Amino acid sequence: MESRQLGVAVLVIAAGVGLWQFAGKDKDDEHRVDAKVDTVRLAADNADISIKVSDDNTTTVKEKRHYWFFQRGAAYSVDGSTLKLDGDCGWSCSADYEVTVPRGTKVVGENGSGDLSLTGVAGVDADSRSGQVQLNDVSGDVQLDLTSGDVDINNLVGRLQIKANSGDIEADGLRGGAIDIETSSGDIGLDLTEANDVRVKGTSGDVEITAPTGYRVSTDTRSGEVENALGNDSAGAHSLTASTVSGDIELKHN
Repeated sequence: MESRQLGVAVLVIAAGVGLWQFAGKDKDDEHRVDAKVDTVRLAADNADISIKVSDDNTTTVKEKRHYWFFQRGAAYSVDGSTLKLDGDCGWSCSADYEVTVPRGTKVVGENGSGDLSLTGVAGVDADSRSGQVQLNDVSGDVQLDLTSGDVDINNLVGRLQIKANSGDIEADGLRGGAIDIETSSGDIGLDLTEANDVRVKGTSGDVEITAPTGYRVSTDTRSGEVENALGNDSAGAHSLTASTVSGDIELKHN
């Protein structure tokens, strides 16, 4: 009887060691993509993604995987000049990405849950359910549709359109196109280095806009204060409309 119990105990320990050997692993893989990439398509359910540009035609993909037992294949694919980041590396396997692409590459698609950091790309048209979005030195139009998460933008040359449900939006160094932002909950802070049309609509949160003078200005808040240092130029070449249901509005000139 004792020997049988001992045998069972040995089997249990052996099984535990086996599980420990195969489960809960992390692995980094770096790949060079031979194709000339001009578009990155986001399609992962749960991934932190960092994309930056280089001054040559090289594209590299670093996958940072976490998997249970086994992994299979690459968590990306290439179709013509489009690099797709789908996060599909097998059962109970997830992948985060660090990607380098040629200058001039655009980013499109949907990132489910995870942070998104883009530097130097030539335009963005992306959706995100949850996670922080950070854009730096983008030379092209940006369109974001967000469910939850903060947005931080630095140095954008192009139009900016954001529709968000929840999260703060901070954007500095804006030039080159009109700005249209709508959010249900969160503060909005904008700094324009050149005059362009601006429309900002909030529900719950403060609005702060710094811009050159010479705007046709319209502001509205039901619960909050308005401070307008831009004035209202009826002959201004550009319009600035800022409204929020609950929150303060402050307009400053640079």
